[in-house]
Amino acid sequence: MSRLLNALFVLTTLSTVWLAENVVAADEVQIGNSLADFVAAFNEKNAEKLAACWTETATHTDRETGERTEGRAAIQADFTKIFMAQPSIKLSASVTRFKLVTADVAQVEGQTTVIGGDGVPVESVFSAIMTRSGEKWLFDSIEETTAPIPATPADALQQLEWLIGEWIDESGDVKVRTTFRWSANRAFLLRSFVAESADGNVLEGTQIIGWDANLQQIRSWTFNSDGSFGSSSWSKNENSWMAKSSQTSANGDISSGTYVLEQVDENTFTLQLIGHEINGGPQPASSAATIKRVLSSVEVSPSANK
Repeated sequence: MSRLLNALFVLTTLSTVWLAENVVAADEVQIGNSLADFVAAFNEKNAEKLAACWTETATHTDRETGERTEGRAAIQADFTKIFMAQPSIKLSASVTRFKLVTADVAQVEGQTTVIGGDGVPVESVFSAIMTRSGEKWLFDSIEETTAPIPATPADALQQLEWLIGEWIDESGDVKVRTTFRWSANRAFLLRSFVAESADGNVLEGTQIIGWDANLQQIRSWTFNSDGSFGSSSWSKNENSWMAKSSQTSANGDISSGTYVLEQVDENTFTLQLIGHEINGGPQPASSAATIKRVLSSVEVSPSANK
């Protein structure tokens, strides 16, 4: 009988844990959806729809200036002014930490990137209290401040450290092998690549990724063996990095576009060129390439040495 009681106790405990974990996971998804609704309303420049993401008595506090906005109506009025003054402004946001305080109250931390008419991204961090309203979560308070300035280039580039190593793309007609490594003192991230087409043509290139302390932005410079060269300005959007690029070809053509690099997992990322133009003329959209990490034999077969 005691064994049966112990088994029932274990099953009941596991069921409770499973239920609790799945409830928390569902809440986290709903909170992520609420943040996505907020970002979508912001980028639509819909102040009324955006204000609906807040409670009636919500507050917004700028930690740096101490300015505090109270109430949904006042928040809507503020955003209306912002959209009128900056019609091209864009927002991206992501959650970095989530904790349920009660069943209907959550503490959320995250980061945002705002790109104004000048194209320069401004990154901020926020701490929010959200409350449940039916199946939605609404912002009850947000405290926001500009993201801390990295002390060194290495601090700024730390977010890209997962790229260190060898990668290969064999998804198309061209086989591309890429290596990322640190420079001395981790002041720059260095990328070298070799692209070989099916007919045997080879293109080599070097990219230097660094931190521009003046613009407070990650930038890169690329030099290719065919004589072409270019530069890019990087910004982060959730799990994606967007590198807005311009390039001069060996014959003098000017091309531009945005490379979207998205990390899938620690051994995979995708890369796609969007908004591509050559001498101002739009080019067909390219499909996303899937790049895989080159694993050592030990990593591929961990049981080989057993």
